[in-house]
Amino acid sequence: MDRETQHATELEYLRALCDETALREERQRLIQSLTQYAFVEPEHQVVFESILALFPRGPISPAQLRVHLNNRGFPDTDVEKYFQPAPTERNRLRAADKKTP
Repeated sequence: MDRETQHATELEYLRALCDETALREERQRLIQSLTQYAFVEPEHQVVFESILALFPRGPISPAQLRVHLNNRGFPDTDVEKYFQPAPTERNRLRAADKKTP
């Protein structure tokens, strides 16, 4: 897998972990499968570690993740991208919007 593909895959994993509409058990299984994973993108590793710390406390919001990252010394992390739907989901939502009168 090339670096660009791996970067995109990691971003999808992190978005899935931040997606509160997904079942908590599914997200827990994903966390367990990623605990030994070495993220290619250093920011992704840092964000995953923060998600890992926040997950047991309940729902994760962009504000909570931002504060946690800031407290860990990463104040400039763009957390919003981890709470956006994946590109395919975004395209599906756009198509649905176009069909709405």
